[in-house]
Amino acid sequence: MRCADVTLFTRALAVPAVLLAVLAGATAASSAPAVLSNVSVVTVDPVRNPTGALTAYARLMAVPSVDTGKVPDSRAPRESGSDPCPADRCLDRRVPVPSGVTVSDNRVRVLLPTGYHAPRNAGRRYPVLLLLNGAKSKYDGWSYKSEIVEMSKRWPAILVMPAGGTDDEAGMFTDWHDGSFDWETYHTKVVVPWVDRTFRTIKGARGIAGASMGGIGAFTYAAHNPRMFKAVLSISGAVDTTALATGALAPGVLGPVLSFPGPDLRRVWGDPVADKAVWDAHNPAKLVHRLKGVEVIIAAGTGFSGGSGVYSGTFERNLWNTHRTFLYELTAAGIPYRARVTVGGIHNWQYFNVPLRWAAPKLIAATLR
Repeated sequence: MRCADVTLFTRALAVPAVLLAVLAGATAASSAPAVLSNVSVVTVDPVRNPTGALTAYARLMAVPSVDTGKVPDSRAPRESGSDPCPADRCLDRRVPVPSGVTVSDNRVRVLLPTGYHAPRNAGRRYPVLLLLNGAKSKYDGWSYKSEIVEMSKRWPAILVMPAGGTDDEAGMFTDWHDGSFDWETYHTKVVVPWVDRTFRTIKGARGIAGASMGGIGAFTYAAHNPRMFKAVLSISGAVDTTALATGALAPGVLGPVLSFPGPDLRRVWGDPVADKAVWDAHNPAKLVHRLKGVEVIIAAGTGFSGGSGVYSGTFERNLWNTHRTFLYELTAAGIPYRARVTVGGIHNWQYFNVPLRWAAPKLIAATLR
């Protein structure tokens, strides 16, 4: 590794420790309660209550990364065998890709609210939630890997699940630096208007959510497109890409440690040193100042040292570490947020169901404000 590479890696590991040291005094002074359960939920407003915001941050940073041994029960279609997409609510479409825009998959799954086609609702309009996939999930993964089909029976919203690329062509919800793909342009300039033309939507009532890789897209899309999304949700997302930059600099050394599946990120955002401005422009932790006026909701587990690959406690712990800087940057920038942090957990859809059930109604309500 070059000297600059080592410095970047050292900084990526050191930042959380520095922040904890800065907040140590605030933690002691405020007597922040110990984590008495496996879940910590906070609502933070750094402008109205700066001391409370620091206390909440310190409390979240104190949540341990340990294996609780608890595995959530999942009734998702993948486990239960139920219908992943009932015909009366579910539509699969290919959204035309205009000339000059390149994506590897133009499929979109739309999950309509219960009663959308009923005569009594013929004039009713609905908010929209855009749901972004992870690097190992196809566009329709939400509907069979999570319990969202059953949950959403009670949600008055149109759910839109666009393809975002997977595995070696996981799109990172970005217009690639090397010109291969135009995912952000496609989703924000093509899919979003198509939804409004095709379905009975409420103008401007739109939220966005992402799991894992989708967390990057949810926050960058909200930051890059003012007033397009009123609310944003990340579930176990990669919300600070500094560690990914380190992995791109030395993939042979750090790739196995970071356990990141996907493309060569130098194709996506360029060289982490020479093209640092591009990386920063797609790093949620560097974009928090653009989230003013957007409802920010975050859910994550702290993971633990155990297992390897994506579906492991180790991977969830690595992603939780990205939240340390991201939540601090939100606090420092005066951006209100809600967070739900669970002790331990594995980076797997089984563990995403409960935070999804907690967050989605809040996301929908925020789109109507």
